[in-house]
Amino acid sequence: MAVPKSAAVAESQEFKELIMSINQKLSAYIKQSSYDDLPPQVVEKAKYLILDTLGVGLAGWQAPGCREVTQIIPTWSQRDPQGATIIAHNLKTGPGDAAFANSTMMHALDFDDTLDSSALHTMVSVFPAALALGEVSGVSGRQLLNATILGIDIICRLANAVTTPLSWIRTATCGSFGAAAAAAKILDLPLEQIQDTLGIVYSQTAGNAQCLVDGSLVKRMQPAFAARAGVFSALLAQTGITGASSPFTGQYGFFNLYEGGKAKTEKVTKALGQHFGLMDLSLKPYPSCRMTHGAIDAALALQKSHSIKSSEIKQVTVNTSTMVAEMVGNPFKLRTDPQVDAQFSIPYTVAVALKRGKPRLEDFSKELISDPETLELVKKISVIPTTNLHDNDISSVSIAITTQGEKIYTLSQDHLLGSPAAPMSADACLDKFNDCISFSGRDDISRKSPEIVDLVLHLEEVDNLQQLTTLL
Repeated sequence: MAVPKSAAVAESQEFKELIMSINQKLSAYIKQSSYDDLPPQVVEKAKYLILDTLGVGLAGWQAPGCREVTQIIPTWSQRDPQGATIIAHNLKTGPGDAAFANSTMMHALDFDDTLDSSALHTMVSVFPAALALGEVSGVSGRQLLNATILGIDIICRLANAVTTPLSWIRTATCGSFGAAAAAAKILDLPLEQIQDTLGIVYSQTAGNAQCLVDGSLVKRMQPAFAARAGVFSALLAQTGITGASSPFTGQYGFFNLYEGGKAKTEKVTKALGQHFGLMDLSLKPYPSCRMTHGAIDAALALQKSHSIKSSEIKQVTVNTSTMVAEMVGNPFKLRTDPQVDAQFSIPYTVAVALKRGKPRLEDFSKELISDPETLELVKKISVIPTTNLHDNDISSVSIAITTQGEKIYTLSQDHLLGSPAAPMSADACLDKFNDCISFSGRDDISRKSPEIVDLVLHLEEVDNLQQLTTLL
């Protein structure tokens, strides 16, 4: 039956309002939000996330891929004494390039925060963009906190609306919008230019899981592309460049083009300014992909409760969701980038846990990854997907350890250490930061470590971000 023309026009208008609403609402939210609107507990957690991100970034300055990035940037981007700081280096450059380099270092060791419900990282796209633009703009600590919290919130809202298993790396796809939001807030853009910033960054949104599966170094640079795109998009919008007006739910918008239209888009704008995605984030206790952590937690707990010696182990079976098994459950093999192979392997990380205890940064060095005894134990560990779990579940895991004497020990759990359900204490966060600084091997940074900690934990009192970047 044909639809009456008047009804079709009304339906078309209603659809138009629907596809425009997300960009309009998010942009208004970004524009109107201020530091004074933020709950104290949100600000407090943001400061620990910033400290955590700086720590893992300073630890990662020499990781594979990072030195190459900081060597190549000066070849295309001039040193600029008024520019943005590349941490752990005596180098200032344009804010986009600084954001890219810093993000790469902050993500290289895979020790940064996660949103467990979507298996993504947030700070490594948002914070480098906000820090770089914030430094050259001379903003305060309060402005940095506000922009960072907003950018994280945008990422979490977009990610939580997605229902499909991992294929795109949402740290990068959703992260590009978060970085753009933070950059627009740092620049205090007018409403229309914030909308354009989100539309412009959509033209640069990318990041897929193939590099994860293939174990390539560019995996650790995907949020860096998002961070740089966020900075560039805000600066373009500031000059008057326009972006797509319907980047989220348009015919070829993010949810339709990237996620096949399978999204609960109402989640994106629900309770804006009331619930902040930052409160859902986890801090990592181990320097490996978050999808390996459930198996590590279970292995450590089972070994501790039964005093299992690694030399006594005959077989280890780990049951996870399908997505986790596909991404980090394959038989371990060393390819061109061993550190990446190890970071994204349940067999390797569980072998480390059972042989050496809690995985540390040192366990992902080329020497320890190639340890013959560890590699022999790795061969005994298999990962099996279970249909009883939702595809996107990275927290639920069960493990069975069989000994040479045919004793079988089992354990199941459904939460991860470091998550809001089992958070790391403030002291544990500080210990992690200090471990990262020690691992960096930089005495000059170690001497300034107490000052960095004090400044970050009192960031709301900082008048100009250069007080922080000078220490880095």
